[in-house]
Amino acid sequence: MRVRTLVTLLVVSVAAIPTTLPTMAVALASPTAAVAPVGPGHFSTAARVVHRAPSPAPNVTGIRVGHHPSFDRVVVDLAGAAPGFDVRYVRRLVRDPSGKTVDLLGPASLRLVLRPANGHDPNSGTSTLRTPARTKWKLDQVRETAVIGDFEAVFTVGIGVARRAPFRVLTLRHPTRIVVDVRH
Repeated sequence: MRVRTLVTLLVVSVAAIPTTLPTMAVALASPTAAVAPVGPGHFSTAARVVHRAPSPAPNVTGIRVGHHPSFDRVVVDLAGAAPGFDVRYVRRLVRDPSGKTVDLLGPASLRLVLRPANGHDPNSGTSTLRTPARTKWKLDQVRETAVIGDFEAVFTVGIGVARRAPFRVLTLRHPTRIVVDVRH
């Protein structure tokens, strides 16, 4: 009797899966849905992805780094509404659109992709950055940052770090900033 009840429960559970998957897929595909295995503001090594579609695309005006007691902070300053982002550890950083490998200081690399966002004026091609595109840092975690892509409203920053450590991603407003905190 117990085996039959267990089998019945298993069959009922499996039968329910197809009806819930389409709903989940629709929720994840919506332009404002956040796809992150951990909650916003929590430290983890898991990738963070948030989809947003501001129009017009914001301009990146600067990349700054700061040291805090338990983490190093990378700040991307923006003029305009907050774009979507994809932040994750990668085995190698690749320059967009050339596909050439980019080596940064530190044995581990985080890739921060902002979409849509530009580091240049789309009409004139003039850079909107007020900070250097590549900078070496002497912090506990963050060793180097570099713009590795600015093409077709996709802006990519490589972050060389001392080790693969938990990070969090925050969206701050007034002024608009995307922040990546890497725990020491």
